[in-house]
Amino acid sequence: MKPNIIFVLLDGSRWDRVNHSPEFIELIHEGTFLNNVNASIPYTIGSVNSLFTGLYGKDNGIDAYYKMFRLKDSVKVLPEALKENGYFTACDLLSEKIISKRGYDIHQFHDEYKDNLSERHPKFIKDCLEKAKDKPLFLFLHFTRIHTVTVSEILKKYEWNNQKFYDNKEDNLLNYDKTFLEAGHYAKLIKKTINDLGIFDNTLLVFFSDHGTGVGERFGERNYGSFTYEETIRAFFLFMGKDIVKNRISKKLRENIDIFPTILDFIDSNVQFHGTGQSFNDYLKNNDKELDDKPYVYSETGALQGPYPSPTKPNVFCIKTVEHKLIYLKTPEEWRLFNLKNDPNEIHNIYNENEIVSKKLKKKLIEWINR
Repeated sequence: MKPNIIFVLLDGSRWDRVNHSPEFIELIHEGTFLNNVNASIPYTIGSVNSLFTGLYGKDNGIDAYYKMFRLKDSVKVLPEALKENGYFTACDLLSEKIISKRGYDIHQFHDEYKDNLSERHPKFIKDCLEKAKDKPLFLFLHFTRIHTVTVSEILKKYEWNNQKFYDNKEDNLLNYDKTFLEAGHYAKLIKKTINDLGIFDNTLLVFFSDHGTGVGERFGERNYGSFTYEETIRAFFLFMGKDIVKNRISKKLRENIDIFPTILDFIDSNVQFHGTGQSFNDYLKNNDKELDDKPYVYSETGALQGPYPSPTKPNVFCIKTVEHKLIYLKTPEEWRLFNLKNDPNEIHNIYNENEIVSKKLKKKLIEWINR
């Protein structure tokens, strides 16, 4: 039988804060951890749909907040592909808007304020396993505690231009780290549940972040979705399973659109993939296999609020290499270039200081925007 596939979204998790959870560090040692995965869009709906289609937002139809129901009919989503391979499919999400019902046997959502996910999700896993009977199981679980504390509650306290939020950056970060401890505890509980049910040896377990969460680094970025700086577009994926290489961490530059073809290869799917993403299945299973940096990765966004709101179409774009990132803010018509190695916090705009790199990346980014 094909392996079970269980995706666990730790919504809003920052790649640079995972080391604050001893429990999550324990899990990292048990699998392969990719901590430089570029999110094509820095908000959940856009990011998850890119992940589950292997396509950028413009190509799958969901490249803006207000396009949440615009998934193209011609685009196949991962649950559909898995269902064609004999899977029983189910999810439990923050909202029914996160991803289409297409391909799901069970498509349900929870109340982030009332439901205890540490009780709800272990029970859901067991129930779905029973309903799957003799079929392999695909589950998509959405852990939303970080979202509740750092987004939903913050939105009630601060407007986007309230300077107090940005002045409290250190306290915001402490609050974030405290909440991530809960995420680490939850993740370990999910792993224990799978072990207790006796299915770990035939399961691919994937813990991942859809995007990071700003804590006040940029004025106008209250949480995420306004810009394309590293704190919100750099994500991580932790792969665990019997056949997955253990205790390995990769900083190689990849994209979340690479996940769809990787999963199809992992299960030896009979579904053909025609998207943009590139599989790295061989790397997950072979200790001697090297993972290459992708030469260029892309992100785009349009904020709901902030200094340049654009919820109907993206107006902030970026192209990133291992060394540089070029950001284009279309509304004020501004270009920003950063050296990610010398300036990882993206403080110094060197767009006018490095004409060769600026010109090269600008040409490629414009081509991507106009594709």
